[in-house]
Amino acid sequence: MSSDYPSGRTAKGYAQILSAARAAASSARHTATSSILRKAGRDEIVFLPLNDATIAAASRIARDTLPGFLALAKRPGPKMEGFAVKIAILAHDGPEYFWIHPFAHVDERFIGQINNTPRSAVNLKIGATVAFTEAEIIDWLYMDAGTMMGNYSGRTALKSALQQDREAFKRQFGLDFDF
Repeated sequence: MSSDYPSGRTAKGYAQILSAARAAASSARHTATSSILRKAGRDEIVFLPLNDATIAAASRIARDTLPGFLALAKRPGPKMEGFAVKIAILAHDGPEYFWIHPFAHVDERFIGQINNTPRSAVNLKIGATVAFTEAEIIDWLYMDAGTMMGNYSGRTALKSALQQDREAFKRQFGLDFDF
């Protein structure tokens, strides 16, 4: 695959927007100056430290349940849609996390499109095609009849938000899940 990105991992591709994934990817921790809802509306990416214990625990759960998710993605039920995975790509100031949708399993690798706006990885664009391995997947999500499944990193981040922000986030993005 040809690439403009120094690691050789990307090529330009088409974009398909999955608003729930974009919103989840842009949400991280609540701060006094910017609620998660506002960050989601602006498609903001929040950089988290590599040693964040709560995100690490969420990633472990996602990794433990990844085989079941990948099996469902191959043969989804009638009301299942929006299958996406989250990966980290190293940028100039550390890892930047991206939701990848759509994605496909090709041989021993996966390929898919970046589904949120890169901020620090300046050589990438929304819709760029990336190649990655299963080991690089740190989270996953899909919608099942309007209920978000997975997205352990987003759920973890939303747990620390104010109750009113969590409820507004759920209403704005049509989500139906507990924190």
